[in-house]
Amino acid sequence: YQRRVHGDIILEWRMTISSATFRLFLVLVLFSVISCLQTKLIERGLNSEELDAATKQTSRNSSIGPLRLKAEKHDEWNAQYHTPYYGGILGILFEDTQYKKIVAYHSWGDSCIWTGTYLGSQAMRYQVTKSSIAKSNAIRAVKTLSGYLHVTSTPGFIARYWAPQKSLVFGNGEMCLRNKDCHIVTTGPYAGDFYESATTKDQYTGWFHGMTIAYDLIDDEGVKSIIRQDIAEVVDKLIQDNWIIKDEKGNYVFFSAGQRVNFIGKLSWLLSAYHVTKNEKYKTELENNLGWYSFLMEDIAALFNVFNIYDQFYAFNLGHMIWYNLLRLGKTYIKEDYYNRLQEMFTSKVHAKVDLDHNPWFTGIYMAYGIYMPKPDKDPHKEQVLQDLLDFMEAPKHSYYLPPRDPSTFTLDKATSWLKYFPRIQKILKSAKSSISPQSTTGFKIKDQCFSDFMFQRSPYLIDECGIELPQIVHASVDFLAAYWLSSYHGFISETQQFHDFLMTCLLYTSDAADERSSVDPGGRRLIKQK
Repeated sequence: YQRRVHGDIILEWRMTISSATFRLFLVLVLFSVISCLQTKLIERGLNSEELDAATKQTSRNSSIGPLRLKAEKHDEWNAQYHTPYYGGILGILFEDTQYKKIVAYHSWGDSCIWTGTYLGSQAMRYQVTKSSIAKSNAIRAVKTLSGYLHVTSTPGFIARYWAPQKSLVFGNGEMCLRNKDCHIVTTGPYAGDFYESATTKDQYTGWFHGMTIAYDLIDDEGVKSIIRQDIAEVVDKLIQDNWIIKDEKGNYVFFSAGQRVNFIGKLSWLLSAYHVTKNEKYKTELENNLGWYSFLMEDIAALFNVFNIYDQFYAFNLGHMIWYNLLRLGKTYIKEDYYNRLQEMFTSKVHAKVDLDHNPWFTGIYMAYGIYMPKPDKDPHKEQVLQDLLDFMEAPKHSYYLPPRDPSTFTLDKATSWLKYFPRIQKILKSAKSSISPQSTTGFKIKDQCFSDFMFQRSPYLIDECGIELPQIVHASVDFLAAYWLSSYHGFISETQQFHDFLMTCLLYTSDAADERSSVDPGGRRLIKQK
């Protein structure tokens, strides 16, 4: 009996210690999570007052996680800095890293495509959040893109960029004197403005992408009317010119073959025109293009897509953007057998080449309308999208330098290394202002990819050093916003999931700290050990 009591005492004593340990563990976990949250917010550059405001904002909905906070910060940056004058997306050169004084704007030559992409992101953001700010941003972007069309005074021809002459971009006008594609407007409703032309298919791609999405997601009849008229005008001009882009003088932009809209582009833009106008002439033109010969030609063209892996990777971005609205609208307007063939073409001949290569923009589009079968437990596509967005830098998205990638972290693509034995091919590529550099067989994670104005149109396979460490150069984070709001809109990521995964990340970092104290800083962030 005494032994039994003694055993019970021992058992009770052990249970008491276990309970106390468990309570201590919970306290440590709570402290670690709070510390991690504070560190993440401080990393975003918040002072104590802003940190308190961010904490209050987060408390309005306990499910809102850091990924949404990151998106909101990028949204704020874009609206405040990157859409000056009439609203076109621009890059910025700041005086210093205080980001107070703007010295110059840059990258207006690609303003049309990124303004259209930004419009799509804000339309999706509005549908997810019902934010009046998002709706206002989207309406302004629609009017901006409409201005890009009408400032040229050439029916159906879209400008690359448009702004007032009294602007930092225009300066004293020297830019227009040096650039034959810069046009000063002296008469009409756009007098006092200027625009840049020589507009190519990539700019049209962004324009159609944003306008078509906004038509469906922005509940404003005035906006819908603008989009309806503008899309009809552009498509009518393309049909008239046999789907070749011509400038103000009726000349081909660059060379005709390069600016001829291909089969997939025709289908996508005709679908947009029919969808917003319900004019039967666009449906007839669409059906005339859906034939075995067109599919055969596209199948042949798709064989050459593999070369875009090595050069002109941006073609994958243009392709995914065009396919998004084609497959989205095609479900309603294209016969099932044709639609299934198109969906299979996109999945196997376009996206398959870049699948799961750390591009959340491409992956989100594939998950939305490709032949995608989510796995019930751990889905690699959802997991990678979430991780890639978490890895994306905080606002502002500034220029950075990357040293050559560690050879032990990748497998060299032998095809690129063999080129050095074929100097004639290299000479041909150089004459075409192209080049192929050694690269990895798989894409690097976001943090190990080269910097770009739109990250997801630059090759994720590059292994050489790249970029410059000049944080005063800041680009609009249209890339992050496009990928984030697309995934949110389609339900691939949620506020609850983001918050849960972030807490788990904090816990894992804290757990790692116990085993790898030398590789974790006091804030819980993993440090890269320098060799």
